[in-house]
Amino acid sequence: MFINALRMAKSSGKLILRNKAFIVIGILIPVLSTLFLDLWYRMPAADLSDSVHELTTVDEQMAYNVDFYRYPVKVYDTVMDDRTKDICYNLNSAGMFQIFRADASDMTEEQIMDSARYTANEDHVSAIIVLHEDPEDTALYLVGESDDERFDLLKSSLETELAGEGTAYKDHEIAFVSGGGDEVDYYKTRNVSFCIAISTLAFVFGGVLILNTVFSEKKDNVYSRILLTRATKASYLLSKIILSVSIALIQAVLMAVNFMFFVKSDIGISPMQFFTVAFLTGLTFGLLSLCAGLYFDTMAPAAILAFVVWSISALIAGTYFDISGASELYKKASLLMPQRWAMFSVNRFMNGDSSGYSLMLCVAAAYWVIIFVIGVLGLRVREQE
Repeated sequence: MFINALRMAKSSGKLILRNKAFIVIGILIPVLSTLFLDLWYRMPAADLSDSVHELTTVDEQMAYNVDFYRYPVKVYDTVMDDRTKDICYNLNSAGMFQIFRADASDMTEEQIMDSARYTANEDHVSAIIVLHEDPEDTALYLVGESDDERFDLLKSSLETELAGEGTAYKDHEIAFVSGGGDEVDYYKTRNVSFCIAISTLAFVFGGVLILNTVFSEKKDNVYSRILLTRATKASYLLSKIILSVSIALIQAVLMAVNFMFFVKSDIGISPMQFFTVAFLTGLTFGLLSLCAGLYFDTMAPAAILAFVVWSISALIAGTYFDISGASELYKKASLLMPQRWAMFSVNRFMNGDSSGYSLMLCVAAAYWVIIFVIGVLGLRVREQE
């Protein structure tokens, strides 16, 4: 069965390679999406001001103004004088930290801590500083992961600022649990997510190209003649799956090569990790567009369905915006989308966790089983008609 499937895949593959659309779908979009990844990292963020960002209220959202190149720090200033202003300015001027200062002069210690916990759970912040009248009462709190070296640099910088006053702050290093149960740091992974979102569109229409060969073979009675050669329906579907894997592999390899030679920015993941996420996510969408299209008679509705599925799944997955503040129902719905799991894997890779490989592979395999069943049912439906 596999030999027959391989022969059929080779024959169909030659037709696809002759199709001019393959140049755009198979080569141009994957290459450009990877090049854009480097441009996004080099592009200045919306707010690169050297001045300290003054929050209008203590609970004002910081996420919309965060510069993801820098370490976001929220400062609760209970004094609001020139001394604390200079401390915030000097930390911000270092270039590594982005300081958000909130006026906490009328707040009690309990209110400050309640606000800090709310910020840690609902906003994008990596560390929290509480400045008091007495420098010795200054407190520094860690939010989220403890392995970021910039937190140690922040401690050192704060010590330097307070050392100028002849004192040191009390070490109140406490780890808050942030993100409201969402394990994806959107602001860390968003550029890679944008790249994956765009490139998966090429994989989607790669599946549509293969689907076009299916319609052509049915129209020209090639499919009927194939079945007369004692080839099974399973081997026919397997041939298209082999073709999908081959095209997805070509696209992912092109992306990985471009990533290695043209992406000069440090985005936190290796070329192999990038290839794994792009290939497995892209192949999932390629197979989905192929198998779902088997329920139609013409290309137009199949192509529209593939595009709609890609668009809606990217929105629900939170590819383009942070969903950490969304409802629990929305977050659970996002877990049904392949892109969300791609973001989980990228987040793990960026944190130095190699389990992103097994996570991505297991999730992709689960999708493939479901998609294969959809494809088999699609062939049976078409035969009954």
